[in-house]
Amino acid sequence: MNVRRVIVWIASITFGLMNAAAVILFFHTTLEKFSPVNAFLVFISFAALAFIWLDFILRTKYLRS
Repeated sequence: MNVRRVIVWIASITFGLMNAAAVILFFHTTLEKFSPVNAFLVFISFAALAFIWLDFILRTKYLRS
């Protein structure tokens, strides 16, 4: 169970970082123009999305307990 929980956290953080970087690159902008706060909000939203689905798929029961 603990290994699956670590996988959920690491995969969610990685997914969030990769997608936040992809959004910045997709819109041809820089972090200074996009604002670090906006980049953080994009990161959190993508990471939360991945966290919810990985919790369901791997049955770690974070959201059910």
